[in-house]
Amino acid sequence: MKNIFRIVNVCEPQTITKNDGTQMIKQQLVIREQGGPYEDAYLVTWLGNEPLKLSQGMCIAASIRMRVSEGTYATGDVPETRYYQDAVLQEYSCLMLGNMRG
Repeated sequence: MKNIFRIVNVCEPQTITKNDGTQMIKQQLVIREQGGPYEDAYLVTWLGNEPLKLSQGMCIAASIRMRVSEGTYATGDVPETRYYQDAVLQEYSCLMLGNMRG
C-alpha cells in the first residue's frame, strides 16, 4: 500500500542478530494516513542497516507491506486459531510541506 502518512510516534531502534550472525536495526513507528474522514493508524516495523532519521509530526510518502499470519494453539480441549497482522515499512520519502502563500 502506498500513501501519505504523518508520523505519530517513533520508537527507539533495537539491534537484532540474525541466524547467520549478522546484525540489523529494527525500529517501530506509528503512522497515520492523511486525507479523508477515516484516517487509519498503523504500527509498522522498519528493518535496515541504520536507524530511521524521522521524527514525530513529519509527513512521508510510504509503501507498507501487510502480512497476516495464522497460528493454532492448544488451550484446553479445543485448539484455538489466532491471526496476527504484520506491517513492514518498505520504502519512504520525506515530504517537505511548508506554508504556501499566494
